[in-house]
Formats: sequence, structure tokens, C-alpha cells
Amino acid sequence: MRNLLKKFDKFEEMVLVSSLVINVIIVFMQVIMRYFFNTSLTWSEELSRYIFIWQVWLGSSIAFVDNQHIRVDLIFSIFKSEKSQRVLHLINNIIWFSFNVFLVYVGVKLLESMSARNALSSGMRLPLVYVYAALPVSSFILTIRVLLDSIDLITGKKVLVTDNSDIKEV
Repeated sequence: MRNLLKKFDKFEEMVLVSSLVINVIIVFMQVIMRYFFNTSLTWSEELSRYIFIWQVWLGSSIAFVDNQHIRVDLIFSIFKSEKSQRVLHLINNIIWFSFNVFLVYVGVKLLESMSARNALSSGMRLPLVYVYAALPVSSFILTIRVLLDSIDLITGKKVLVTDNSDIKEV
């Protein structure tokens, strides 16, 4: 399972880098079209926005892997012992897990609503289900990551460094 997750991490990073390159090319083409040809691509802004939405939601999963999410470390600095740090980290994971389960549930309901109405984007006439699928898909991936992180924390595979609250895996 861990090897599969590591391969998925690489795949996810490749998707994010590729989508960033594609997004930059699309925006660059739009700038060139407007500046030199005094016209615009009607689909470029909308597609760029949708790619960006997917980048943000998928990026939250990679940020979790690299421990790069914004957080308030004050409570971790109050409780110095490794045991209390583990408990706080586990409580944090439980809250995060619960929130992501909620987002998956609400996201699926949103997709059902969009699908029932056959909602299409205004410019490209793309079914909005594909755009809004970023919410439940990314939340589901993050739910699995938080669950595995909690298991590692409980089993002792994750070592907490208490001086600056950085987390290291063994």
C-alpha cells in the first residue's frame, strides 16, 4: 500500500506540474492574442480557471504529504512532551478527517445536483460536473492520507520532533 501511495505521489506531482505548464501556455497564448492580434481566445480564461481549481484542490493533498499546510503552532509550543504532541496531532487529524469526510459527502451531493440539472459552463459548454468533481475527489484523497498519517502516528512509524513541531517519518 505504501509503495502504491508513493507512486501516486509522483503521479500527482506530475499532474500538477503538467497542469501548471498547460495553464501558463494557455494564459501566454491569450496575452499574445490580445497584444499582437487584438483578439482573444474565448475559451482560454474559462479553461485556465478550471485547471486552477483542480490545481488548488489536488495541491492540498501534496501539501499534506510535505507537511506544508498553514497552521497555528502555538498550541504545540505550549505542550512540550512527545506524548502530548502526539495527542494534539491525532486530535488535529481527527478534525481534519471529519472535515474531509464532510466535504466528500457534500461534494457528491453537489455533483448529483449538477448532473441532474445538466449544468454547463457558459463559454466552453463543458459539463460543470467535471469542474466540481475536484472537491470530492481531492477530499477523498486527503481523507486517505490523513487516515494513513493517523495510523502511522498511533503505531509509532511517525516521529514527532518537539522543538519546532516538524514531523519526520522513520
